[in-house]
Amino acid sequence: MKANNEFKSPKENRSTLSRRQLLLGMGIGATALATGMIGCTASGNPSKDLESNAEDGAIALKEPTQTIDTDVVVVGSGMGGMSAAVTAAEEGANALLLEKQSVLGGGTNFAEGVFGMGSDLQKEAGVNGSLSDLLAIELEFQRYIVDYTLWDFVVNGAEENLAWLMDHGVKFVELGQGPYAGIRTQHIYEDHRGSTMIAKLEEAARSIGVEIRTDTPVTHLLMDGDTVVGVQAENGKDVLNINAKAVILATGSAGSNNELFDNHTSRTSEKYMWCGAPGLDGDGIRMAGEAGMGKPYRLMAPLVGTTVEPLGVASQLAALAAMNPYALWVNQDGKRFMNEWLVRTAIYAPNAIESQHKAFSILDQALFDRLVEKGDPNVGWGYYVYKDAPLPDAPKELDQELSRESENVFKADSIADLASLLGIEPTALEKTVQDYNKLVDAKEDPALGKKAEYLTDKIETGPFYGFRVKGAKVNMFGGIHINSNAEVVKEDETPIAGLYAAGVECGGFQGETYGITVPSSCQGISLATGRRSAQSAAAYAKR
Repeated sequence: MKANNEFKSPKENRSTLSRRQLLLGMGIGATALATGMIGCTASGNPSKDLESNAEDGAIALKEPTQTIDTDVVVVGSGMGGMSAAVTAAEEGANALLLEKQSVLGGGTNFAEGVFGMGSDLQKEAGVNGSLSDLLAIELEFQRYIVDYTLWDFVVNGAEENLAWLMDHGVKFVELGQGPYAGIRTQHIYEDHRGSTMIAKLEEAARSIGVEIRTDTPVTHLLMDGDTVVGVQAENGKDVLNINAKAVILATGSAGSNNELFDNHTSRTSEKYMWCGAPGLDGDGIRMAGEAGMGKPYRLMAPLVGTTVEPLGVASQLAALAAMNPYALWVNQDGKRFMNEWLVRTAIYAPNAIESQHKAFSILDQALFDRLVEKGDPNVGWGYYVYKDAPLPDAPKELDQELSRESENVFKADSIADLASLLGIEPTALEKTVQDYNKLVDAKEDPALGKKAEYLTDKIETGPFYGFRVKGAKVNMFGGIHINSNAEVVKEDETPIAGLYAAGVECGGFQGETYGITVPSSCQGISLATGRRSAQSAAAYAKR
């Protein structure tokens, strides 16, 4: 057996998650535990670019200390990997699941729900509607840059796949709804965390004979010519050669790999903060490239909301500063560049940030105090910082950031002094503030269209606060090119024998802007591709 490409291996993030971190979705270390979602990092740059072009030359595999034989090996244990492992076993294959972290679930642990249809919750709520109409809205939203043949099996399998989850004991507590379609297809997990679902699928996997190994990162694919015949993995000092008839890559894409992000998307990583789970370094994309796929395919970042680095999405101060439609937003020149209400849409504000060199939110003490004491129905971040709730932790977080002289959090007694701290010409910012206050008095924003209901708070009561705002990068979409059988394919659409992929690292589902027409689409896509890849892999293994 041999592999057929030379590459530079990514540095592995071997961070682990405690039970508390899993339940709260908070980060590692004192600051992150207090404020941030797990994995939030300023650099988010674990490795070199993972592009691989299958050039001549062999990968130097290590001498194995152990050899294992199985039918199907699944790499990764989020929704895509776990559903694939259980389905492969149900299809009669011997399945082995490998996870490089010490706990299972990956980014799925922090997912809120899954896309699906046909549940009792929907029947009780009188939900009806056409999923084909919902898909049509998504295709229009993405300007048809997405692959209909992939979306088709996700949507058409929505009822069967949701029933499959429920048959395995997964429970849902409520329904959510996307902003552009009336049909309520989002099924919210217990505790609003996918970790509860992962626990049920783990139980199902073990009961049906799936072998699960954690702390076992896969480093290479094993190749026999152009055919994938297994993986090489490591566990401590042990090097494992796992011979398999089929391999399913479900490693969760490459959200924490900034070089891959910069080289293969149209965006700039410096304008975003990585707020996802640890270990999403692009392992699957790299290995698919080793096997001959070619360059990363249709990579994009699901940017959801805005935040302040290094606070992350679970921070009350970050919500007050960056998910606040009442604040004034300006660019590096001290000029308004967007309707601040866009922060409530979650997906458009990051696009506006990308258009500027830097972006800042500005508010005064009166607005700060109002939100701390009373909260507001329009200020918050999902199930991490609840809307309409007071934000008592924000002052403590503010003091902490100011005491460490944060590069993203500023306080001054005058607008001119604040401008100097932000690197903005003082008279320019003073004029913008004066003009904005007139808009508040007039309850009208002719230039940018901010509605009167959000033109409620002037910037006039010192001290004044400025925050460098960034888009929240919670995951990555794409990187691996698959067909509708979930086979990994080369640039000429030829399948790579023995290689399949599942989850959000499958490219073709998203355009430049994260679509929330189909709410919890990440989980829905992962479930559908996980089951489809396992059905295809199990059938291939039986040949």
